[in-house]
Amino acid sequence: EFDDLEPVECNGGQIGQVVMNLLTNAFDAVAAQPDDARVTVRLKQQPPWAIIEVEDNGPGIDPENLDKLFLPFFTTKEIGSGMGLGLSISHSIVEAHGGRLEVESRIGGGTRFVVKLPLKGSG
Repeated sequence: EFDDLEPVECNGGQIGQVVMNLLTNAFDAVAAQPDDARVTVRLKQQPPWAIIEVEDNGPGIDPENLDKLFLPFFTTKEIGSGMGLGLSISHSIVEAHGGRLEVESRIGGGTRFVVKLPLKGSG
């Protein structure tokens, strides 16, 4: 139940942009496998964090690229398919809210982005 979740103080438009960026990337990741595409969003809390997870069952991210994902203009998409700013901007927004943006990925095993935002009153 969402009623059981503690509040988070945030700029809704900015956090909405983060979620949209993560969803867009997840849908792009599974586009090549339309018969088995899966994108999952989870909301939960693990004090002192409110957590938003966006997970896909796409091809995963090459381990050598994981450390570069949040750099401006870094992209693994084809030329013309993205400017490489979505994750960089998302990372900056989450950090400005006192939070963290983390990624877990396995080649052939999908990717999960985890947004951690401080619960109201925990900061």
